[in-house]
Amino acid sequence: MEKAKRYEIEGRILDIPVHWDERSQQYLEDYSSLIENPVYTPEGRPILLTIEDACRYSEPAEDEPRCIDCGSCVYFRQPRGSLLGVCHNEKTRSGAKLIQVKTNEKEETR
Repeated sequence: MEKAKRYEIEGRILDIPVHWDERSQQYLEDYSSLIENPVYTPEGRPILLTIEDACRYSEPAEDEPRCIDCGSCVYFRQPRGSLLGVCHNEKTRSGAKLIQVKTNEKEETR
């Protein structure tokens, strides 16, 4: 049986595999399946790693000059002691309707 660490994040249970790393002499979490297959909370919010690149909807926290990753964004909520967190920007929500805006005779999606 493969070892895993269980997280409950905003109503979603995630089992993240762990493996022994000889170099560091400790168990490390393996997020590769989470990165390859995005996971969402029951409300449709994406569960992401704090180190993922910031998206185009990101906004920096007050003490940050700009967002470089999810962890520096005001919309990212992270449980204590985890690299995982949830994006609370409505524009990234699964099933969120995109707003069609007409500008200069051309439709633009936002």
